[in-house]
Amino acid sequence: MKRYTITLITLLFSVINSTKAQNTMSFYNLGDNVAQTQNVSAVYLPKNNFTLGLPGIGFSINNPFKLNEFLVKNNATNKLETNFENLLLNTKALNQSTMHINASIFMLAFKTKKGSISLFANSKLANNVQYTDQSIKVAANGINDFDLKNNQLNTTGYHEIGLGITQQFLKDRLAIGLRLKYLNGIAHASLKNNASLSLVIDDTNQNWNIAAENASLKTSGISNEEKSFFTGNSGFGIDIGATYQVSEKWALEFNINDIGTINWSENNTNYNIKDTAGTIYNGVDLDVDGSIQDEIESALNTVFNATETIENFSTKLTTKTYFSAKYYADEKNVFSAVFANSPVFEKSMTNYAIGYNRLHKKATYGLLTSIDNQDKKIKLGGNAAVNLGVFQMYVATDNFFNTFKKVEEISQSSISLGINLTF
Repeated sequence: MKRYTITLITLLFSVINSTKAQNTMSFYNLGDNVAQTQNVSAVYLPKNNFTLGLPGIGFSINNPFKLNEFLVKNNATNKLETNFENLLLNTKALNQSTMHINASIFMLAFKTKKGSISLFANSKLANNVQYTDQSIKVAANGINDFDLKNNQLNTTGYHEIGLGITQQFLKDRLAIGLRLKYLNGIAHASLKNNASLSLVIDDTNQNWNIAAENASLKTSGISNEEKSFFTGNSGFGIDIGATYQVSEKWALEFNINDIGTINWSENNTNYNIKDTAGTIYNGVDLDVDGSIQDEIESALNTVFNATETIENFSTKLTTKTYFSAKYYADEKNVFSAVFANSPVFEKSMTNYAIGYNRLHKKATYGLLTSIDNQDKKIKLGGNAAVNLGVFQMYVATDNFFNTFKKVEEISQSSISLGINLTF
Protein backbone atom coordinates (compact mmCIF):
# COMPACT_ATOMS: atom_id res chain seq x y z
CA MET A 1 0.00 0.00 0.00
CA LYS A 2 2.92 2.34 0.63
CA ARG A 3 3.98 2.41 -3.01
CA TYR A 4 0.41 3.37 -4.07
CA THR A 5 0.41 6.28 -1.64
CA ILE A 6 3.83 7.43 -2.88
CA THR A 7 2.58 7.23 -6.49
CA LEU A 8 -0.46 9.36 -5.63
CA ILE A 9 1.55 11.99 -3.77
CA THR A 10 4.10 12.18 -6.61
CA LEU A 11 1.36 12.68 -9.19
CA LEU A 12 -0.41 15.26 -7.02
CA PHE A 13 2.80 17.25 -6.55
CA SER A 14 3.64 17.16 -10.24
CA VAL A 15 0.27 18.15 -11.68
CA ILE A 16 0.05 21.27 -9.57
CA ASN A 17 2.83 22.71 -11.75
CA SER A 18 2.22 20.75 -14.97
CA THR A 19 1.99 22.54 -18.29
CA LYS A 20 0.75 22.03 -21.81
CA ALA A 21 -2.06 19.62 -20.87
CA GLN A 22 -5.32 20.38 -22.62
CA ASN A 23 -7.83 17.68 -21.85
CA THR A 24 -9.13 15.11 -19.36
CA MET A 25 -8.20 11.90 -21.14
CA SER A 26 -6.08 10.49 -18.32
CA PHE A 27 -8.95 11.14 -15.90
CA TYR A 28 -11.28 9.41 -18.38
CA ASN A 29 -9.06 6.30 -18.16
CA LEU A 30 -9.75 5.94 -14.42
CA GLY A 31 -13.17 4.69 -15.54
CA ASP A 32 -15.27 2.66 -13.10
CA ASN A 33 -12.65 3.03 -10.36
CA VAL A 34 -13.76 6.63 -9.58
CA ALA A 35 -17.38 7.81 -9.43
CA GLN A 36 -16.57 11.32 -10.72
CA THR A 37 -15.51 9.96 -14.13
CA GLN A 38 -19.24 10.02 -14.88
CA ASN A 39 -18.61 13.68 -15.72
CA VAL A 40 -16.81 12.44 -18.86
CA SER A 41 -18.35 8.96 -19.23
CA ALA A 42 -22.06 8.35 -18.57
CA VAL A 43 -21.50 4.59 -18.17
CA TYR A 44 -20.57 3.66 -14.59
CA LEU A 45 -20.23 0.08 -13.31
CA PRO A 46 -18.93 0.72 -9.78
CA LYS A 47 -16.36 -1.33 -7.91
CA ASN A 48 -17.99 -0.34 -4.58
CA ASN A 49 -21.54 -0.78 -3.31
CA PHE A 50 -21.80 2.87 -2.23
CA THR A 51 -19.72 6.01 -2.90
CA LEU A 52 -20.10 9.45 -1.35
CA GLY A 53 -18.08 12.01 -3.25
CA LEU A 54 -16.60 14.93 -1.32
CA PRO A 55 -16.01 18.21 -3.19
CA GLY A 56 -13.38 17.84 -5.91
CA ILE A 57 -11.99 19.89 -8.79
CA GLY A 58 -11.05 19.38 -12.39
CA PHE A 59 -9.76 22.04 -14.76
CA SER A 60 -7.80 22.57 -17.95
CA ILE A 61 -6.29 25.85 -19.13
CA ASN A 62 -4.71 26.51 -22.51
CA ASN A 63 -3.35 29.99 -23.20
CA PRO A 64 -1.09 31.01 -26.11
CA PHE A 65 1.00 33.16 -23.77
CA LYS A 66 2.81 32.72 -20.48
CA LEU A 67 1.78 34.70 -17.43
CA ASN A 68 5.09 36.57 -17.31
CA GLU A 69 4.52 37.81 -20.88
CA PHE A 70 1.42 39.69 -19.70
CA LEU A 71 2.21 40.52 -16.06
CA VAL A 72 5.57 42.29 -16.10
CA LYS A 73 7.48 43.61 -13.10
CA ASN A 74 7.77 47.40 -12.94
CA ASN A 75 11.30 48.06 -11.69
CA ALA A 76 10.32 51.51 -10.41
CA THR A 77 7.44 50.30 -8.21
CA ASN A 78 8.62 46.69 -7.82
CA LYS A 79 5.05 45.55 -8.61
CA LEU A 80 3.54 43.36 -11.32
CA GLU A 81 1.61 45.31 -13.94
CA THR A 82 -0.33 44.35 -17.05
CA ASN A 83 1.77 45.03 -20.12
CA PHE A 84 -0.11 44.76 -23.42
CA GLU A 85 2.88 46.10 -25.34
CA ASN A 86 4.96 43.14 -24.22
CA LEU A 87 2.07 40.76 -24.85
CA LEU A 88 1.76 42.11 -28.38
CA LEU A 89 5.34 41.03 -29.12
CA ASN A 90 4.36 37.43 -28.34
CA THR A 91 0.95 37.43 -30.03
CA LYS A 92 0.29 35.59 -33.28
CA ALA A 93 -2.10 36.76 -35.98
CA LEU A 94 -4.80 34.41 -34.61
CA ASN A 95 -4.88 33.01 -31.06
CA GLN A 96 -7.14 30.74 -29.02
CA SER A 97 -7.49 30.63 -25.25
CA THR A 98 -9.62 28.09 -23.39
CA MET A 99 -10.43 27.37 -19.76
CA HIS A 100 -12.72 24.62 -18.52
CA ILE A 101 -13.50 24.07 -14.84
CA ASN A 102 -15.65 21.39 -13.24
CA ALA A 103 -16.17 21.69 -9.49
CA SER A 104 -17.77 18.50 -8.21
CA ILE A 105 -19.93 19.65 -5.29
CA PHE A 106 -21.75 16.41 -4.53
CA MET A 107 -21.72 12.82 -5.80
CA LEU A 108 -23.74 9.87 -4.50
CA ALA A 109 -23.50 6.54 -6.34
CA PHE A 110 -25.16 3.19 -5.63
CA LYS A 111 -24.30 -0.13 -7.18
CA THR A 112 -27.33 -2.03 -8.51
CA LYS A 113 -27.74 -5.59 -9.71
CA LYS A 114 -27.34 -4.57 -13.34
CA GLY A 115 -25.50 -1.25 -13.13
CA SER A 116 -25.71 1.89 -10.98
CA ILE A 117 -27.77 4.90 -9.91
CA SER A 118 -26.12 8.20 -9.04
CA LEU A 119 -27.09 11.68 -7.89
CA PHE A 120 -24.72 14.59 -8.53
CA ALA A 121 -24.27 18.35 -8.45
CA ASN A 122 -21.52 20.26 -10.29
CA SER A 123 -20.57 23.85 -11.02
CA LYS A 124 -18.98 24.36 -14.43
CA LEU A 125 -17.24 27.06 -16.42
CA ALA A 126 -16.51 26.79 -20.14
CA ASN A 127 -14.54 29.77 -21.45
CA ASN A 128 -13.43 29.92 -25.09
CA VAL A 129 -11.82 33.01 -26.62
CA GLN A 130 -10.38 33.57 -30.07
CA TYR A 131 -8.56 36.85 -30.63
CA THR A 132 -6.27 38.49 -33.18
CA ASP A 133 -3.14 40.57 -32.77
CA GLN A 134 -5.27 43.58 -33.80
CA SER A 135 -7.23 43.26 -30.55
CA ILE A 136 -4.07 43.35 -28.45
CA LYS A 137 -2.78 46.23 -30.59
CA VAL A 138 -5.81 48.36 -29.62
CA ALA A 139 -5.29 47.51 -25.94
CA ALA A 140 -1.58 48.33 -26.20
CA ASN A 141 -1.62 51.46 -28.37
CA GLY A 142 -5.08 52.92 -27.84
CA ILE A 143 -7.57 53.91 -30.53
CA ASN A 144 -5.92 54.04 -33.94
CA ASP A 145 -6.57 52.33 -37.25
CA PHE A 146 -7.78 48.81 -36.57
CA ASP A 147 -9.67 45.98 -38.21
CA LEU A 148 -11.27 43.69 -35.63
CA LYS A 149 -12.50 40.47 -37.20
CA ASN A 150 -12.11 36.76 -36.46
CA ASN A 151 -12.49 37.61 -32.77
CA GLN A 152 -14.86 35.25 -30.99
CA LEU A 153 -16.01 34.81 -27.41
CA ASN A 154 -18.17 32.20 -25.72
CA THR A 155 -18.04 31.86 -21.94
CA THR A 156 -20.68 30.15 -19.80
CA GLY A 157 -20.84 29.46 -16.08
CA TYR A 158 -23.60 27.24 -14.76
CA HIS A 159 -24.71 24.69 -12.15
CA GLU A 160 -25.97 21.23 -13.00
CA ILE A 161 -27.97 18.87 -10.78
CA GLY A 162 -28.86 15.47 -12.09
CA LEU A 163 -29.58 11.77 -12.02
CA GLY A 164 -27.45 9.11 -13.68
CA ILE A 165 -28.51 5.57 -14.54
CA THR A 166 -26.44 2.73 -16.01
CA GLN A 167 -28.05 -0.55 -17.03
CA GLN A 168 -26.54 -3.72 -18.51
CA PHE A 169 -28.10 -5.77 -21.33
CA LEU A 170 -27.29 -8.77 -23.55
CA LYS A 171 -26.00 -10.93 -20.72
CA ASP A 172 -24.06 -7.94 -19.35
CA ARG A 173 -22.04 -7.44 -22.56
CA LEU A 174 -23.74 -4.11 -23.33
CA ALA A 175 -24.02 -1.27 -20.81
CA ILE A 176 -25.90 1.96 -21.54
CA GLY A 177 -25.56 5.06 -19.38
CA LEU A 178 -27.81 8.13 -19.32
CA ARG A 179 -27.51 11.27 -17.20
CA LEU A 180 -30.36 13.76 -17.02
CA LYS A 181 -29.35 17.25 -15.86
CA TYR A 182 -31.18 20.35 -14.71
CA LEU A 183 -29.08 23.37 -15.69
CA ASN A 184 -29.02 26.74 -13.93
CA GLY A 185 -27.11 29.52 -15.68
CA ILE A 186 -24.84 31.76 -13.61
CA ALA A 187 -23.28 34.00 -16.26
CA HIS A 188 -22.75 34.12 -20.01
CA ALA A 189 -21.06 36.29 -22.65
CA SER A 190 -20.77 35.61 -26.37
CA LEU A 191 -20.04 37.47 -29.56
CA LYS A 192 -22.16 36.90 -32.64
CA ASN A 193 -20.47 34.75 -35.30
CA ASN A 194 -18.49 36.66 -37.93
CA ALA A 195 -18.55 39.89 -35.91
CA SER A 196 -16.32 42.62 -37.33
CA LEU A 197 -15.54 46.25 -36.54
CA SER A 198 -12.99 48.46 -38.28
CA LEU A 199 -11.79 52.04 -37.96
CA VAL A 200 -9.71 54.11 -40.40
CA ILE A 201 -8.60 57.61 -39.34
CA ASP A 202 -7.92 60.10 -42.12
CA ASP A 203 -4.54 61.74 -41.41
CA THR A 204 -5.50 64.95 -43.23
CA ASN A 205 -8.75 65.84 -41.46
CA GLN A 206 -8.84 63.24 -38.61
CA ASN A 207 -12.24 62.00 -39.75
CA TRP A 208 -13.19 58.51 -38.53
CA ASN A 209 -14.44 55.98 -41.07
CA ILE A 210 -16.36 53.21 -39.24
CA ALA A 211 -17.42 49.85 -40.68
CA ALA A 212 -19.31 47.19 -38.67
CA GLU A 213 -21.06 43.89 -39.32
CA ASN A 214 -22.65 41.42 -36.87
CA ALA A 215 -21.09 43.38 -33.98
CA SER A 216 -23.31 42.05 -31.22
CA LEU A 217 -22.46 40.93 -27.69
CA LYS A 218 -24.91 38.93 -25.56
CA THR A 219 -24.42 38.87 -21.79
CA SER A 220 -26.23 37.60 -18.72
CA GLY A 221 -25.23 37.88 -15.07
CA ILE A 222 -22.31 40.20 -15.91
CA SER A 223 -23.70 43.44 -14.48
CA ASN A 224 -23.18 44.66 -10.92
CA GLU A 225 -26.61 43.58 -9.76
CA GLU A 226 -26.77 41.49 -6.60
CA LYS A 227 -25.87 37.88 -7.36
CA SER A 228 -27.65 34.78 -6.05
CA PHE A 229 -26.47 31.16 -6.07
CA PHE A 230 -29.45 30.10 -8.19
CA THR A 231 -30.88 32.31 -10.94
CA GLY A 232 -33.90 32.38 -13.21
CA ASN A 233 -31.80 31.07 -16.10
CA SER A 234 -32.70 27.43 -16.55
CA GLY A 235 -32.14 24.62 -19.00
CA PHE A 236 -31.85 20.89 -19.54
CA GLY A 237 -28.98 18.66 -20.60
CA ILE A 238 -28.10 15.00 -21.07
CA ASP A 239 -25.00 12.81 -21.23
CA ILE A 240 -25.25 9.47 -22.98
CA GLY A 241 -22.79 6.62 -23.35
CA ALA A 242 -22.45 2.92 -24.08
CA THR A 243 -19.85 0.19 -23.63
CA TYR A 244 -19.80 -3.13 -25.44
CA GLN A 245 -17.70 -6.11 -24.41
CA VAL A 246 -16.71 -7.44 -27.83
CA SER A 247 -14.84 -10.39 -26.34
CA GLU A 248 -13.12 -11.40 -23.13
CA LYS A 249 -10.15 -9.23 -24.14
CA TRP A 250 -11.71 -6.30 -26.01
CA ALA A 251 -14.24 -3.59 -25.08
CA LEU A 252 -15.48 -0.48 -26.92
CA GLU A 253 -16.92 2.68 -25.36
CA PHE A 254 -18.64 5.75 -26.79
CA ASN A 255 -19.81 8.90 -24.95
CA ILE A 256 -21.43 12.21 -25.84
CA ASN A 257 -21.42 14.72 -22.97
CA ASP A 258 -23.16 18.04 -22.37
CA ILE A 259 -25.93 17.98 -24.93
CA GLY A 260 -28.17 20.77 -23.74
CA THR A 261 -29.45 24.33 -23.78
CA ILE A 262 -29.73 27.14 -21.23
CA ASN A 263 -32.43 29.80 -21.56
CA TRP A 264 -31.15 33.17 -20.29
CA SER A 265 -34.00 35.32 -18.96
CA GLU A 266 -32.53 37.14 -15.95
CA ASN A 267 -30.11 40.07 -15.72
CA ASN A 268 -29.54 40.17 -19.50
CA THR A 269 -27.81 43.00 -21.35
CA ASN A 270 -27.16 42.77 -25.08
CA TYR A 271 -24.90 45.29 -26.84
CA ASN A 272 -25.35 45.91 -30.55
CA ILE A 273 -23.58 48.07 -33.10
CA LYS A 274 -25.59 48.85 -36.22
CA ASP A 275 -24.25 47.32 -39.45
CA THR A 276 -22.58 49.93 -41.61
CA ALA A 277 -20.30 49.74 -44.64
CA GLY A 278 -18.68 53.09 -43.86
CA THR A 279 -19.89 55.84 -41.54
CA ILE A 280 -17.90 59.07 -41.43
CA TYR A 281 -17.57 60.84 -38.07
CA ASN A 282 -15.78 64.18 -37.82
CA GLY A 283 -15.21 64.61 -34.10
CA VAL A 284 -16.87 65.85 -30.94
CA ASP A 285 -17.35 69.37 -29.63
CA LEU A 286 -16.15 69.50 -26.01
CA ASP A 287 -16.94 73.23 -25.66
CA VAL A 288 -20.40 72.62 -24.21
CA ASP A 289 -22.29 73.60 -21.08
CA GLY A 290 -23.04 70.02 -20.00
CA SER A 291 -20.80 67.22 -18.76
CA ILE A 292 -17.78 66.40 -20.95
CA GLN A 293 -18.14 62.74 -19.91
CA ASP A 294 -21.76 62.71 -21.10
CA GLU A 295 -20.73 64.37 -24.34
CA ILE A 296 -18.02 61.76 -24.99
CA GLU A 297 -20.40 58.92 -24.15
CA SER A 298 -23.02 60.41 -26.46
CA ALA A 299 -20.41 60.79 -29.18
CA LEU A 300 -19.30 57.16 -28.90
CA ASN A 301 -22.91 56.03 -29.16
CA THR A 302 -23.26 58.23 -32.24
CA VAL A 303 -20.02 56.93 -33.79
CA PHE A 304 -20.75 53.25 -33.29
CA ASN A 305 -24.57 53.44 -33.36
CA ALA A 306 -24.50 51.39 -30.15
CA THR A 307 -27.72 50.21 -28.52
CA GLU A 308 -28.57 48.08 -25.49
CA THR A 309 -31.41 45.60 -25.15
CA ILE A 310 -32.54 43.13 -22.47
CA GLU A 311 -33.93 40.45 -24.77
CA ASN A 312 -33.93 36.82 -23.64
CA PHE A 313 -31.81 34.32 -25.56
CA SER A 314 -30.71 30.67 -25.50
CA THR A 315 -27.28 29.05 -25.79
CA LYS A 316 -26.06 25.50 -26.27
CA LEU A 317 -23.48 23.76 -24.10
CA THR A 318 -20.04 22.87 -25.42
CA THR A 319 -20.47 19.20 -26.34
CA LYS A 320 -17.59 16.74 -26.05
CA THR A 321 -17.34 13.27 -27.59
CA TYR A 322 -15.18 10.35 -26.43
CA PHE A 323 -14.51 7.04 -28.17
CA SER A 324 -12.21 4.40 -26.74
CA ALA A 325 -11.09 0.82 -27.24
CA LYS A 326 -9.69 -1.21 -24.33
CA TYR A 327 -7.59 -4.38 -24.39
CA TYR A 328 -7.52 -6.47 -21.20
CA ALA A 329 -4.22 -8.32 -21.32
CA ASP A 330 -5.21 -10.00 -18.03
CA GLU A 331 -7.08 -9.11 -14.84
CA LYS A 332 -4.51 -6.49 -13.82
CA ASN A 333 -3.24 -4.92 -17.04
CA VAL A 334 -5.41 -2.79 -19.34
CA PHE A 335 -4.33 -0.95 -22.50
CA SER A 336 -6.49 1.72 -24.12
CA ALA A 337 -6.76 3.93 -27.19
CA VAL A 338 -8.84 7.09 -26.72
CA PHE A 339 -10.18 9.70 -29.13
CA ALA A 340 -11.78 12.93 -27.85
CA ASN A 341 -13.38 15.74 -29.80
CA SER A 342 -14.87 19.09 -28.77
CA PRO A 343 -15.85 21.67 -31.41
CA VAL A 344 -14.88 25.24 -30.51
CA PHE A 345 -16.08 28.06 -32.77
CA GLU A 346 -17.02 25.51 -35.43
CA LYS A 347 -13.49 24.09 -35.38
CA SER A 348 -12.76 20.54 -34.29
CA MET A 349 -10.48 20.22 -31.23
CA THR A 350 -9.36 16.59 -31.33
CA ASN A 351 -7.10 14.59 -29.03
CA TYR A 352 -5.66 11.11 -29.43
CA ALA A 353 -4.15 9.01 -26.66
CA ILE A 354 -2.74 5.58 -25.84
CA GLY A 355 -2.87 4.56 -22.19
CA TYR A 356 -2.03 1.80 -19.76
CA ASN A 357 -3.49 1.09 -16.32
CA ARG A 358 -2.43 -1.39 -13.66
CA LEU A 359 -5.36 -2.64 -11.59
CA HIS A 360 -5.23 -3.81 -7.97
CA LYS A 361 -7.93 -4.59 -5.45
CA LYS A 362 -7.59 -1.23 -3.66
CA ALA A 363 -5.72 0.88 -6.20
CA THR A 364 -5.11 1.64 -9.84
CA TYR A 365 -2.44 3.73 -11.49
CA GLY A 366 -1.51 4.35 -15.09
CA LEU A 367 0.27 6.33 -17.78
CA LEU A 368 -1.04 7.99 -20.92
CA THR A 369 0.59 9.44 -24.03
CA SER A 370 -1.49 11.94 -25.99
CA ILE A 371 -1.32 14.32 -28.94
CA ASP A 372 -3.79 16.91 -30.25
CA ASN A 373 -4.47 18.64 -33.54
CA GLN A 374 -3.43 22.06 -32.18
CA ASP A 375 0.23 22.04 -31.12
CA LYS A 376 0.83 18.41 -32.25
CA LYS A 377 3.23 17.83 -29.35
CA ILE A 378 3.40 14.47 -27.60
CA LYS A 379 2.54 14.63 -23.90
CA LEU A 380 2.92 12.12 -21.09
CA GLY A 381 0.24 12.01 -18.41
CA GLY A 382 -0.76 9.78 -15.56
CA ASN A 383 -3.48 8.88 -13.10
CA ALA A 384 -3.89 7.13 -9.76
CA ALA A 385 -6.70 6.17 -7.40
CA VAL A 386 -5.94 4.70 -3.98
CA ASN A 387 -8.35 3.31 -1.35
CA LEU A 388 -7.16 3.79 2.23
CA GLY A 389 -9.90 2.25 4.35
CA VAL A 390 -13.13 4.09 3.47
CA PHE A 391 -11.19 7.00 1.93
CA GLN A 392 -10.40 7.06 -1.76
CA MET A 393 -7.99 9.64 -3.20
CA TYR A 394 -7.70 10.18 -6.95
CA VAL A 395 -5.67 12.43 -9.21
CA ALA A 396 -5.06 12.66 -12.96
CA THR A 397 -3.24 14.86 -15.45
CA ASP A 398 -2.58 14.70 -19.17
CA ASN A 399 0.97 16.03 -18.77
CA PHE A 400 3.42 15.98 -15.88
CA PHE A 401 6.54 17.13 -17.69
CA ASN A 402 8.02 20.48 -16.67
CA THR A 403 7.01 19.62 -13.12
CA PHE A 404 9.01 22.34 -11.43
CA LYS A 405 8.26 25.26 -13.74
CA LYS A 406 7.47 28.52 -12.01
CA VAL A 407 3.86 29.69 -11.91
CA GLU A 408 4.65 32.73 -14.06
CA GLU A 409 5.98 30.45 -16.83
CA ILE A 410 2.79 28.40 -17.08
CA SER A 411 0.59 28.82 -20.13
CA GLN A 412 -1.22 25.47 -20.11
CA SER A 413 -2.21 23.16 -17.28
CA SER A 414 -4.74 20.53 -16.27
CA ILE A 415 -5.63 18.51 -13.18
CA SER A 416 -8.48 16.43 -11.77
CA LEU A 417 -8.39 15.46 -8.10
CA GLY A 418 -10.64 14.69 -5.16
CA ILE A 419 -11.53 12.44 -2.23
CA ASN A 420 -14.39 9.96 -1.88
CA LEU A 421 -15.86 7.82 0.87
CA THR A 422 -16.37 4.28 -0.44
CA PHE A 423 -18.14 1.35 1.16
